[in-house]
Amino acid sequence: MSHQTGNFGNLPPVEIVSQNRRTLAMRVTPAGIQVLIPCDLDANSLRVQDFIKTGLQKLQTSEVSQTSEVSAEDLKALVSTWSERIGVQIKRVQIRTMRNKWASCSTNGTLTLSTDLVQLPSDLVDYVICHELVHLRIPAHGKGFRALMGCYIPDWEARERRLARWAASSSQILHCIQKRQLQP
Repeated sequence: MSHQTGNFGNLPPVEIVSQNRRTLAMRVTPAGIQVLIPCDLDANSLRVQDFIKTGLQKLQTSEVSQTSEVSAEDLKALVSTWSERIGVQIKRVQIRTMRNKWASCSTNGTLTLSTDLVQLPSDLVDYVICHELVHLRIPAHGKGFRALMGCYIPDWEARERRLARWAASSSQILHCIQKRQLQP
């Protein structure tokens, strides 16, 4: 797996990661923008560069929601509400700094939430929590997972896109990227 960082004008830097995969993918995390490419594809190829530019243009031109005030206690209450609704048990909720994810959930019932969630609009916080808890029922992102997400949050795909736009447009993401680049 190789890493490379590109610069696209006044947009945040993009980390390009080669992986054993077939398709190109872009994801926006609390720490920055990552583009995942197949190992046999050159990061400087026209295909990759066009994919990145198109993805960044979509993020740049999209409407972004305002943030809302969500406390750590609110996050834990939401987890309780969503876990009851989905029918899964969470043994422990922890809130900590996460560089590349909004949240994660272990099979033993520990849900870890990023401290960055407190800055998101509340409907996006609901999406992140629901997404992780649905993974306790269906681990992979296949058809079953997508169908179950649709049962709980019918507009989950739109929220997923808004989450990516929010992260890409927030000034915090620029700060996180710059801070990470300055570290040895």
